[in-house]
Amino acid sequence: MHFNVKRHNKGDMVSSFATLILLLQFVFPAYSSDCTISINNDLSEPQPLVLNPRGGDGIYAFYLPDNGDIITFAENQLGKLVLDGTLTRSDIGQARCVSGSFFIGEQTLPFSAITCSRIPYHIARYTGGTCTSGHREIEVGFQLSNRFLRHLRICYDSNLQSVIYSEYNLTKTIAGFQAGYPRPSWLQGSGFYTVGALNVNKLYTRAQQRITINALLGLDAFDFKYVAERGDLYLARGHLAAKADFIYGAQHRLTFYFVNAAPQWQIFNGQNWKYLEDNIRKFASRNNVDLIIYTGTHGVATLPHATSGADTELYLYANGTTRGIPIPRLFWKVFYEPKTRTGAAFIGVNNPYIMDPAKDIICTDICDRYDWLTWKADNVTLGYCYCCTLDEFSKTVTTLPSVQISQFAQACVPSILLIFVIQFYVHSRLIRCQLYSLS
Repeated sequence: MHFNVKRHNKGDMVSSFATLILLLQFVFPAYSSDCTISINNDLSEPQPLVLNPRGGDGIYAFYLPDNGDIITFAENQLGKLVLDGTLTRSDIGQARCVSGSFFIGEQTLPFSAITCSRIPYHIARYTGGTCTSGHREIEVGFQLSNRFLRHLRICYDSNLQSVIYSEYNLTKTIAGFQAGYPRPSWLQGSGFYTVGALNVNKLYTRAQQRITINALLGLDAFDFKYVAERGDLYLARGHLAAKADFIYGAQHRLTFYFVNAAPQWQIFNGQNWKYLEDNIRKFASRNNVDLIIYTGTHGVATLPHATSGADTELYLYANGTTRGIPIPRLFWKVFYEPKTRTGAAFIGVNNPYIMDPAKDIICTDICDRYDWLTWKADNVTLGYCYCCTLDEFSKTVTTLPSVQISQFAQACVPSILLIFVIQFYVHSRLIRCQLYSLS
C-alpha cells in the first residue's frame, strides 16, 4: 500500500499524517492481548477462588471486577487459583495471561474450563476474642493452607444464642456481583447453639415457630393468628450480611451460617429490608466508595399475651424458663466510609403487627436527606423504617463498635451521602457548608 503526501506547508503535512494514523487505526484495529473473566459467564462449578497475589485481606485478597462484572488481566499477569475444597489441603494453582488466554499447568484454557474438585471450603469459628459487652467474637471465611481469609466478623451472645452484629466490607465494584447464584442450605456450625433435641433449621420452620410463639402467648398450638399458614407472615432466616453484598458465588455461600442471621418477618425481609440492601449496594457502586458495613439487632420483639394482654417477649427457642434465639425488636444497618470518616444508620422495626411504631423510634428521623432510598418507610406491615445520625444512634444502640466520626462531618453533613464538595465561607465567624448531592 502506497501513500502520497503532497508537499504544501508543514500544517498540511501534520494534518495529513493525523488523518493517515486515524485511517490505519480504523482499518487495522489495535490487537489486545489482555485476558478477561466475566463473573457471571466464566465461572464454572465448583468455582475456584480467584486470588490476587498482590491482594490484601478478606474480600481484597480476591480479584475484583474493573468494568461491570469483568476482571481484566494484562499480558503475563498472574492469578492464584484455590482449586481444592478441603480444610486440610488447599491446592493453589497459577493462571497466567498469555495472548488472550490463560496458561495453567501446561495447558492453554478458557477460564470457564477451570473447576475445583469440590466447593471451596469455608468455616465459622470462635476467634477466642471478645467484642461489645464481653460477647464472643466469631469469624467466617476461607481457610487456606497458610492463611485465613476473613469475610465476616460477628459479635455473638452465646448465652441467648443471639447475633449482636455482623461486620464486613462492601466493595465499590459490587455492581459486578454474581447474580442468580444458587442458595445453599443453611449451616448451624459447631459450638454455637444448644437447642436440645431440635436443630436451628427446625426452629425456623413455620410449624415449629408457630408452636413456640403460640405457647409463649397463651394461644392454641395450631392458631394461625401470627404465623400464617401461607404467605409472608412468618419468620425467615434474615441475613445480616447479605449474600449479594459479595462478588463471587463462593463468597455468597459463606453468608449462610445461622450466626449471620436472626429471625425476621418475611414480609419485612422481602420488602423494605431488601430495598435498603439494594439501595446501599447501588450507592457504593454509583459513588465509587468502599464501605464498612455493620448489620445488627437490638432488643426483643413483643406481642400481647392472649390472656393477660401483657407484652410478651418472643423467642424461637423456649424450653421451660430457658430462652434462646430472640426475635429482634429492631434490625439496623450502619455503613461507614473510613476515608472521610462518615456514615449513617438505618433502622427497621421487625413487627408487622404493631399498631403504633412510636415506641420503637430511637432517634430523630433524617431519611429526608437520602432521596435515593426506595423503601416504603411508613408502611408498618412492610417494616417501619427510619434513619439516624451515628452519634444519636450509638447513644441507644451501645453495641455498635466505636468508629471515628469526622467532627465537621457530624456537624454539617451527618453522612457521606451528601458529601462531594465542601466549600468553606467565613462570614462574621459563621461557617457554612455548601453541599452537593452525590448522584
